[in-house]
Amino acid sequence: MTSAARSAALALAASLAFGVSAAAQTPASAPNPMDSIGRLPGYRPAHDTVPLLPASRIAALPAAQRRAWEAYLARSAALYTADTLAMRRELARAGATTMTRAPYAHDFSVKPFMTPAWFASDTAQRLAAAILSYQAPNGGWSKHVDYAPGPRPVAGSYFAESDQWEWISTIDNDQTTSQMQFLALADRAHPDARYRGAFVRGVNYLLDAQYPNGCWPQVYPLEGSYHDAATFNDDATLNVLRILRDVAQGKYEFVGPTTRHAAAAAESRGIACVLDAQAVVNGVRTAWPQQSDPITLAPTSARSYELTSIASRESAHLLDYLMQIPSPSARVVAAVHDAAAWLRTTALHGIKYDTAGGLRVVPGAGPVWARMAEIGTNRPVFSNRDGIKLYDWNRLTDRRHGYGWYDYAPDSTLARYDRWRVAHPQAVVRSRTSH
Repeated sequence: MTSAARSAALALAASLAFGVSAAAQTPASAPNPMDSIGRLPGYRPAHDTVPLLPASRIAALPAAQRRAWEAYLARSAALYTADTLAMRRELARAGATTMTRAPYAHDFSVKPFMTPAWFASDTAQRLAAAILSYQAPNGGWSKHVDYAPGPRPVAGSYFAESDQWEWISTIDNDQTTSQMQFLALADRAHPDARYRGAFVRGVNYLLDAQYPNGCWPQVYPLEGSYHDAATFNDDATLNVLRILRDVAQGKYEFVGPTTRHAAAAAESRGIACVLDAQAVVNGVRTAWPQQSDPITLAPTSARSYELTSIASRESAHLLDYLMQIPSPSARVVAAVHDAAAWLRTTALHGIKYDTAGGLRVVPGAGPVWARMAEIGTNRPVFSNRDGIKLYDWNRLTDRRHGYGWYDYAPDSTLARYDRWRVAHPQAVVRSRTSH
């Protein structure tokens, strides 16, 4: 796609943005935190001043790589336009000018109480019907939507947090993959072609969203800013890899062979992306950032308080995934050993942390890990919404609560690693930047 054509497509997409009037707003099932966060002193929106995929970067790529990215960006822009045009047609049919904002919920996932017996219930079927209605035309789902009130109304948005056409659709906060898992379980209890069709459309959405280098953006069609980074934060890419693995292995028997083969190939490319994105510091592989530059895969930042760093929790979860690969390659084995070594190095003792009570000194406690570690020093780093790097959790103000600054996940991961390494010993010469 030429830069002029891409600009035209983006301009068309921008012209199709939809607002929400207060009168048209559907009452939310839970208070929407974005309504009050924006009024906090010192608040600024997410860091989005640096575009990650400008035309100038794409034009500078080697020919084959450039063509792959141009095709991807053209596909993304076309899908964005198709999605927003579909909403415009829906608004016209309804005689409306604005979307109604979706009811808000903090999260959606398959919960432990959702047993096979529960999925056979009328309650589960009603929830499944609502989930079907919130599947966007592109095949994915947005986030923070409460499905309990029922199906999406005519001219209703797929998103709950703002009055803009955004986050449609996303793999953030376990979304799209969670809705797919729910529908597959609902189908197992109460077979329904609609559930199976929606699941397959979700698989195709994930396949379409995959970058040429095997990674995934947080939002697709692309939305710009940090959303275009290769996203490991909150296990976004990991959730996609897991569901593609299950599809490839035949866990969802209603998925046809062509799609299963495509899922297997996409998972292989995704694993290559994970290995390529493992941060190298002074020639030694460490672990993974929350997000990586979509082209170079170098660690990068996201929201204003999510600084460029190495992330302990996401690294532990990626490590668990890599250790589940049957007959792992030498490259995978080396990556696991190096990431485990980094986690052992960055373990902290003498403190306890929970999101409600915060950080406190407790002699003999630990290990615990800072969520973000400074690249090169491994010092814990923090930030308020102003984006200023801090080295002391006690200096946090507007981001002290509501975000997990420390995590215990690596402890159990390292226990599993100790068992795994018996069958997969480390090479005599520690692998560095060679693959």
